Amino acid sequence: MDRNQLLKSIENVKVIKNFSFAKNTTYACGGTAEIAYFPNTVKQATAVYDYLTLSGKKFVTLGNGSNVLASDNHFDGAVLSTKLLKGVSQTGENTVFCYAGTAVAELLKFCVDCGFGGLEHLAGIPATLGGLTLMNGGARGVYLNENVVNVMLYNGAIRNFSNKKCNFGYKYSIMRDISCLILGVELRVYAQNSKKVRDNILTCLNYRKFHPKGASCGCVFKNIGKVSAGKLIEDCGLKGLTCGGAFVSSEHANFIINKGGVSADIYNLINSVKKDVYDKTGIVLEEEVVYIGDF
Repeated sequence: MDRNQLLKSIENVKVIKNFSFAKNTTYACGGTAEIAYFPNTVKQATAVYDYLTLSGKKFVTLGNGSNVLASDNHFDGAVLSTKLLKGVSQTGENTVFCYAGTAVAELLKFCVDCGFGGLEHLAGIPATLGGLTLMNGGARGVYLNENVVNVMLYNGAIRNFSNKKCNFGYKYSIMRDISCLILGVELRVYAQNSKKVRDNILTCLNYRKFHPKGASCGCVFKNIGKVSAGKLIEDCGLKGLTCGGAFVSSEHANFIINKGGVSADIYNLINSVKKDVYDKTGIVLEEEVVYIGDF
C-alpha cells in the first residue's frame, strides 16, 4: 500500500497528540512526543508500523514504559503504543499465547483461572509481554526465555521466531537488534492446581514488597556475571547519592528513585554511579534501562 492507503487504514486507530512520557512511564518524567498511536488489533498495529516506516517518521515502540527513561526534550516523532493490543488464549495443552500489550497481571489471572503454572515468577513485574520479551525480563534469576515457544513479530511481514531464533541472553533478545514490532508471544506452561498457582504468585508478590518504593525502572544496571550490580554500588558507598530530585535507594543500590525530579537528574545520576564504580573497581556497569530521545 502507498502512504495514502496506509493513512486510510489507520484512521480508526486511537491517537493522542502531544503524548506525555511522564504520564506513561514508571519513572514519571520525560517530555512529550508529537503523536502516539494505540492500535488494538494486529491489522491496526502492522498498518501503523508500515505507515510510520514508509513516512520516514522517527518512532519508538512503547509498552508499559517500565524500563525506559525518556528525555525531557520534545521527541520529534511518534510513539507506537502496544498497550491496547492485548488478550490471552490457550493454544495447546501446555501453551498459551498473549498479545504484546497484555500486562503480566492479566496473564497470571488467566493462568490462575485455567490452572496453568510455570509463570508465577513474573508476578509483580510492571510490564507488558512485548517489552518483557524484548528485554528477556524475569525475576530472581528466572527469565522469560525459559517459557518462550515462539515470538510473533512484524517487519513488513508477520514472522514467527522460535525460541532458538530469538537468541535470548541475559536481558537480551535478537529483537533488540533488528527493526521489528513484537505482536505477541507463545509461552509454555503446565497444568497446576489453581490454588497452588495463586499461592506461588502471592509468594513472589510478597518477595517484591521489599523492593524500594517510589517512581523507578526497577534495577538500573545489569549484573556482571554472578556479581551483583547493586552490591558493587553499595560497596562503593553510593547508597543515598543524589542528583536533583533523583537518588540511589538506601534499600537497594541498583534502584534509582525519582522524587519529583526530571529525566536529566536520573540520567546524570546514572552516569555518576557508573563513573564512581569504574574509578573504584575498574568495572564498567551497563544499563538495563533503555533511553528514548536525546540527552
